Amino acid sequence: MKRKNSLFTGIVCGLIAPVVVFVVYFSIHDPLLNLIDVVRRLNASGVISYYLSLSAIANLALFFLFLKFNAEKSARGVLGATIIYAFIVLILKLI
Repeated sequence: MKRKNSLFTGIVCGLIAPVVVFVVYFSIHDPLLNLIDVVRRLNASGVISYYLSLSAIANLALFFLFLKFNAEKSARGVLGATIIYAFIVLILKLI
């Protein structure tokens, strides 16, 4: 199978990876609550931006993984997705 090295692949992977980390963390941390209740609880306490920025650290591993396999275009896409997450966190902080 040929590896996909494109900006689109990196952006999609970079947008999905933090969501997966967020869901896995909270399903292990508090398995009795569903995802919507967790997001409501974090939003009510005002810490959702912290958890969102921490889950974006998964993009760091993804970025270096793409660089290890010489997929520079995909690594750029992951960097772009991380910048998108940074803007989302900034907007959540300002609201």
